[in-house]
Amino acid sequence: MTEKEFEIKYKLYNKILYSIIYGYTLNKEDSDDLLQDVFIKYLKSNKIFNNQDEEKYYLIRITINTCNDYYKHNKNKSYLEYDPVDEKNDNMILKHIIKNLPKKYKEVIIMYYYESLDINSISNILKISVSSTKKRLERARNKIKEEIGE
Repeated sequence: MTEKEFEIKYKLYNKILYSIIYGYTLNKEDSDDLLQDVFIKYLKSNKIFNNQDEEKYYLIRITINTCNDYYKHNKNKSYLEYDPVDEKNDNMILKHIIKNLPKKYKEVIIMYYYESLDINSISNILKISVSSTKKRLERARNKIKEEIGE
């Protein structure tokens, strides 16, 4: 891949991938590092794609896997950005709740709400059935409602 081709791919996908990563980390610096890791993995893969959707799904899958690896190694890390006492920052509280969801629920919430991907696209990315995707989304919403109710 030439430098120009990479630049085009980066401009095309960096925002969607960054928002997925940020949904996992809730930290700008870590998100920047993970985005860089994702694109390094993409470059090293040398995969050839039949279409842009296939490439996009592949990059999202790499992103999710990279975030899962990050989470395994940093799950006890705390950030100054989040202050549960600060009731004025409802958006940050919601992000914290989403970050603490089980992996399979967090993935669908981030892709559906942060990235506005449809159920079929999420199903393709996660390689699960459409009905399983819908069920995960439903359960994730219920878990969020439970947390907000507390």
